[in-house]
This record gives sequence, structure tokens and C-alpha cells, in this order.
Amino acid sequence: MKYINKIMCLALVFAALVSCDDYLDVNKDPNNPVLADISPDLMLAGAQTTTGDVLGSRMNRLGSTLGGAWGGNVLQFADPFGNEFRYNATSTFFNDVWDNLYRRTSNYTNIINYSVGNYDDHKAIAKILRAFYFQYIVDLYGGDVPYFQKHQYTEMLQVPYDDDVLIYADLLNEVNEAITMIDNSAGAVIVGNEDAIYQGNMAMWKKFANTLKLRLIVRQSKVISAADAQAALSGLTSADFIGFGEAATMNPGYANETDRQSPFFRDFGYTPEGGQNNRLVTASEYSIQLLDGTLSGGTVDGRMGRMFRTNSGGNYVGIEQGQILGDLTPAEAGDGFSLLGAGFGVDQNTTANATMDVNILTEAESFFLQAEAVARGYMPGTGLTLFNNGITASFNLLGAGSSLAYTGGIAAEAGFGYVGTPDQLIEAIITQKWIALHSINGAESWLEMTRTGYPNAPVPLNQPSTVRAQQLLYPISEIQGNSANVPVTQTSASTFVNTAFWN
Repeated sequence: MKYINKIMCLALVFAALVSCDDYLDVNKDPNNPVLADISPDLMLAGAQTTTGDVLGSRMNRLGSTLGGAWGGNVLQFADPFGNEFRYNATSTFFNDVWDNLYRRTSNYTNIINYSVGNYDDHKAIAKILRAFYFQYIVDLYGGDVPYFQKHQYTEMLQVPYDDDVLIYADLLNEVNEAITMIDNSAGAVIVGNEDAIYQGNMAMWKKFANTLKLRLIVRQSKVISAADAQAALSGLTSADFIGFGEAATMNPGYANETDRQSPFFRDFGYTPEGGQNNRLVTASEYSIQLLDGTLSGGTVDGRMGRMFRTNSGGNYVGIEQGQILGDLTPAEAGDGFSLLGAGFGVDQNTTANATMDVNILTEAESFFLQAEAVARGYMPGTGLTLFNNGITASFNLLGAGSSLAYTGGIAAEAGFGYVGTPDQLIEAIITQKWIALHSINGAESWLEMTRTGYPNAPVPLNQPSTVRAQQLLYPISEIQGNSANVPVTQTSASTFVNTAFWN
């Protein structure tokens, strides 16, 4: 376990090196190393860990609330998720998502720019992950961001914004370049256990890259032609993407110690200090209705018991998003709501799950991306098989047993099973992806809801909008620190209109 502990220590070191306090510090101390002088093998673990932490925790919370998955436990917390459910989006609303992703991805840039030795495999991983996270930066903020001159903090403090169409094109180029580097990296320094995701398995990194390429293409489904999509994915089959047993999960050596817990457990589980944040999140009413047969033609989803606990009355009960304590009926107040379950590792009065992995890119997401690509005519394959594989992968991840009863039960249910018109096939794919990514990658679920309109979760109570929030506003750090370039057209109303080119 020594190498695991070393990885975790490195992660903490590099988190400090690119801390928020150091964001605009352009001075170099000759007595201390600077990031540009640190070799890629020593930097990779910290780069992966700091960005993965944002994905597994804050982005998960953001998407799970704005995407309709989570309710708030009003019986034990005052105004849980109040800002999220009221869509109080401002330049400080989840501004840490931008600040941390944009800054932490600079470690990948430093790996890519390192000029000594042959670290092509390390650089390929860095290119893949930088593209992975920059797609989220573009998508979450609805369009243009500083990209082509990113991370040049010592050269410029005012970084220009770039067109998101051009950014997406370059992200695809970056992924393709990474694949080429992997294919031609003979003689490169071998990647080992400093890789907290695949431990240096470059064949798996190539599959990750292809799956990311697929996501970049599918996200553009409203604006890309089938011919262009086919060209971008030419030659790829299901075997080239993440499949069963190949999920990208991250664990740099999480431990049941302060500041070393897995991020989702740290923020929503029992902490070593005795916190009980696992009582904050409840099922939303909509989540339960998707799982208990209310919306699926009577087919009960076998994942429900792994995703949620029954309340004190022995039932699965969700709360409407935005509902306040005064709205509850005596029965609801008496029996409570369903909290997160064992499938997410935060359901018991225990710290055993402090070491659980962060899910970066799941098997289920890969299968559903492939199913959608087949349904849209972007690539060959059997859509039904890929669709059912996605559900099976989700059951496997949650420890929910066999998926056969569920897939059989929804087989003829349009919008839930792979049946019906082309639009109904897309609805079923995205709805099942939403369920499969519930509390695992909330940001992806929310973005896919923004792109497709599925599933059609109701807006929260007690807020004025009739539509769900669509994007975040540019953060205060950009408004104050990059005032010459940050677009000034955003207002609070922009939250409800996603302006990314793909939408």
C-alpha cells in the first residue's frame, strides 16, 4: 500500500501548488520547485485527484439537484439545497466548479508541455483528461470560455474567450492526438501506479479516449449531420469503447482519515469527525416515481432498494424538490423520506466506505452513448443490446442483482424500454442513463436533460421559473479578474437558456 499512500500525498501536494490563493501568483522562488519543472510521472496523480474530486462531489451535487434527482431532508436540515431549488444562480453560485476545474486542469497542461524525456503516454493521458474536463467547462457554462490561451498565467492575466464551436473541434483533435500518441509511444516512460485511474493500462486509456470522442459527437446531436458523425467515428465498433469490467474509476489511496476520504463519502456520508451528512440527501419524489412503477407502466426497478432506503414506515418515499417543512402532511412528517442507499456507499453509520472509488466514466454511460449513436445512425451496432447492456452495467455497479426482470418488464413500455419511434428510443436511452448516473455523475445527467429534454422532471416548488435551470453564470473570479474578456451579456435569466452551440 506504500505506493497508494504516496499517490495520495502527491495529490495533496499538487492541490496546494495550484491552490486558489496561488492562482495569480506569477513569482518564482528559486529555492523551491515550480510546476513546470516537475516531471509528468510525479504530477499525474495530483492532477487526476484534484479534478476527480470536483466531478465526484460538487459537480455531482450541482447536477443531482438541478437535474431533479435529489430532494432535501427538511426534517433534519433547515432549507436543504435552498439555493439550488430556488435557482438562485449568481456569479457566486457553484463558482468553485469553474475555479477548481479551470485551475486544476493546468496540471494536465504542465504535463503536456514538459520538454525533457519521452513521456508520451503520460502526455496522452493528460490530453484525454484535459479534454474530458474542458468539455464540462464549456457545457456547464453554456458556451465560450478561455481555451486556446488557457493556463498562461505568467504571460497574461487577461485571457481571451474562444468560440465553443472551435473549442469542441479542438477537443476532438486533442483526443485523436492522444490516441495517436498511445499507438506510437514505443520507448516512452512507462506509466505505472502513479495513474490513479487505470494504473498505466494504455489500452484502457485508448478505450476511454474513444468513449470521450463518442460523447463529444453525441452531445452535438442537434447540430451535427449524420455523415459528419459517421466520419468522426469511422472504423469504431463497440469493442473500441469502455465495456463490462472497464469503467474508469479513480482511487489515489482514500482512507478513513481527515482530508483523505473519498469525496462523495466525505460530503454525503459519515465522517471521522462524527458528521451525519448522509441524512441531507433524500430521493426526490420524481426519482421514486421513475423506480416504483408509477411512470414505467407498473414495472418496479430492482435498483430502488440499492439506491434508497425505506423510510421509518417501511416505504420508499421522495420529497418534491423545493418543498418546505410547512408543506408536509402529518404522514410525511412522521415517517420521513428515503435517504441514499447502500449502492452509493453512504447509508450506514460507518466509515467503511471512506475508501470508495470515484466514478469518472462508467460502463453504463458508455453503453448508453453507443445505443444513442446507433439509434441516430452514427455507427453500426445493435441498439437493443447496447441499451440493455447499459441497464445491466448499472445494476452491477449498484450491486442490485440481475437486471433481466426489469428489462423484460419495460421492454414494451415506450420511453422506458427500447421500443417505439426514433424519438421514443432517445427518450428511453436518456431516461435510463439518468437513472444509471443518479448520484454518480449528476452533472452528466443534468446536461443530457438540457440537451434532450429527457427525462421530464418537474421544476421545484416555491420558485418562479416554469423551466429548469440550464447553465451556470460565469463566476465572480472571471468577472473581477478577467473583466476585459468575460462576456457581459449574461443575466439571471441566462440561467434558463443554455447558449452552448450544441443546444
